[in-house]
Amino acid sequence: MLEADMKSGIKNIVILGAGNVGTHLAWAFRDADFNIAQIVGRSEAVVAALATDVGADHTSSFSEVKKGHDLYITALPDHAMEEVLPKLGLADELLVHTSGSMPLEILKPYSENIGVFYPLQTFSRKRKINFKEVPLLLEANRMDNEDRLLEAGKSISGNVRVVDSAQRQAIHIAAVFASNFSNHMYEIARQILDVHKMDFDLLIPLIKETASKAAVLGPGNSQTGPASREDMETIAKHLQALGENPGARELYKRITQNIIDQSGQSDDKL
Repeated sequence: MLEADMKSGIKNIVILGAGNVGTHLAWAFRDADFNIAQIVGRSEAVVAALATDVGADHTSSFSEVKKGHDLYITALPDHAMEEVLPKLGLADELLVHTSGSMPLEILKPYSENIGVFYPLQTFSRKRKINFKEVPLLLEANRMDNEDRLLEAGKSISGNVRVVDSAQRQAIHIAAVFASNFSNHMYEIARQILDVHKMDFDLLIPLIKETASKAAVLGPGNSQTGPASREDMETIAKHLQALGENPGARELYKRITQNIIDQSGQSDDKL
């Protein structure tokens, strides 16, 4: 018997969804010597490729999910769960979702044993990561299910925590600001540089140092720039230069005002 199996009681896993999250979870569990019993998803080609990669059976029909396995991981978009979950036909199999924003209770009609297995990371299929560094946030409807998820989680991650649905939603909102919104800002920066025929690579050292400094000092203690020092002359020049990009100009204005407001220095400078 595998060491991971003896610890968690979980041997065979079904992954529902072959997108970014499902792919990385399948890789992580495969690398930890779990058996991926089945991959299920809408795109036959994508599902078949992932199933081949992890040595699993596969189907593109959610009504053909194999019953009786130890863990069913629903790695689907939030809007797809209401459509897909009724098709599974599970009874008491351990069923979890991977959503940061959906409550545990959404799974109640579909199994007696339910939980959440939320990896706090940004995933892309084209980029492999060290899953041992990914925080895993867990929740379950019973202590025995929580114990099983904890042991399975610790087999693939070195940072596993139990949080409730309200905490997880707050973490998800914070993650949107820290990751999704930040990445959108990188894209705006790239577009600004592109207009002037300059490469985004110029900003890479700055991006790395900003993230590193925030991790060490905390973001509040790391804030620099014209807004933090209330340099209204420089801010005005930037807003004028952004005149032909109204979307970026409005974002610059609003974020600048928010930084000034949070510093407690003044109100409505802009």
